[in-house]
Amino acid sequence: MKKIGKKLIFKSFLILSFVLIFTSCGNSITQKDFLKADGKNLKSNYGKGKVVNLRGTNAGGYLFQELWMTATKNTAKIRDETTIYQYLTEKFGKDKMYELIDVYQDAYWSEKDFDNCAELGMNCIRLPFWYRNLVDENNNYYENAFERIDWFIEEAGKRGIYVILDFHGCPGSQNGSDHSGKDGVNKKEEASEFFFGENAPENQALFYKIWEDIAARYEGNPIVAGYDLMNEPYCTYRYNSKLTKNEAELHKILWDIYDETYNRIRKIDKDHLIIMEATWDPVDLPAPKEYGWENVMYEYHQYTNSDLNNLTGAQIKGMKDKLDKIASANYNVPSFMGEFCFYYNIDAWDEGLALLNESGINWTTWTYKTMYSQGNWGIYNQSLAVTSVNLEKSSFEQIKEAWAMGGDSTMNKSLGPVISKYFKEKTVVAK
Repeated sequence: MKKIGKKLIFKSFLILSFVLIFTSCGNSITQKDFLKADGKNLKSNYGKGKVVNLRGTNAGGYLFQELWMTATKNTAKIRDETTIYQYLTEKFGKDKMYELIDVYQDAYWSEKDFDNCAELGMNCIRLPFWYRNLVDENNNYYENAFERIDWFIEEAGKRGIYVILDFHGCPGSQNGSDHSGKDGVNKKEEASEFFFGENAPENQALFYKIWEDIAARYEGNPIVAGYDLMNEPYCTYRYNSKLTKNEAELHKILWDIYDETYNRIRKIDKDHLIIMEATWDPVDLPAPKEYGWENVMYEYHQYTNSDLNNLTGAQIKGMKDKLDKIASANYNVPSFMGEFCFYYNIDAWDEGLALLNESGINWTTWTYKTMYSQGNWGIYNQSLAVTSVNLEKSSFEQIKEAWAMGGDSTMNKSLGPVISKYFKEKTVVAK
């Protein structure tokens, strides 16, 4: 895969979309399926066709690990993908580190997983990636940097599934959390070197370049539903900044970066949907007309981290409150619930998914697959044979064997049948 070289031979592949146009069959996505925003709805045929509700899941844990839900133990030296790379390099050398990363990713997601998603009725997968999937420690592109993302897009498109490209882990980290690839533990804000500190300008420059290169690569590709610019900026310290940044200051920093990224992408790609995330509510995004943004979608995440069994109805109330805030903001753009979970109560999933579909909002659950122990976090659960490996106490072969089992999974029998019917429900026009 990517360990072979350090420079990107850019556009070494033909644009996948055009291959699919001329070889499409069955439910494959073709050029007429290209999505654009029309008011609060997404429509096919460049915004002139039928309304499309995106309903699917995330491929979390695939291109980089969050240790709570993947087959690697959190230990003194291992807490995120950054420390995985660092530790394996120190222990085995760079080539062996990349070999193990390839083993993990090759096993974690296969063509069978796309089949599973299609059989459930999904039409969208949000694909989280971090910057080190594309560049090395010196910020040079790997020779085959986009090979795995290319493959993912192509296989999804064959099955009628759109892909949202989600920049989940930005250079330097946009939130100092494990899900950005870099965990600052108790100093998450200080660890957010994408926004703060002397390295921020360099990290932002790399962020812009990567988005420019993505736009150049996938321009015109109808399988790519949109570009999700940045996952959960600020995140846990959004409302209690320790760097004495007030709400207005945090908003301006983020919105100006969104605007710069939007403008750079639009110079290259005039048509793809651009997705901006709020952390966590509509107040964290501007009215689109303030910046002159067009063909954008606004994204929200919803986690109510209390009453996980929904005994008092907190899970449903949390989602209702979020949907009410979105409706009240009344931004004339499509809305997207990019991550959510209703935890342990299957009736809550039933009720909550009905709410989402009734609103006409687009949605993707977090997430497709987790360790068996994490239950309803995953639509699929890895089997009991998949156990967390302690990198500090394991040999190269032991790690390789453990990670090679990552594809061994079965449907969550409680969640799968319930969620499938909501993937397949009729389209709803958002108003």
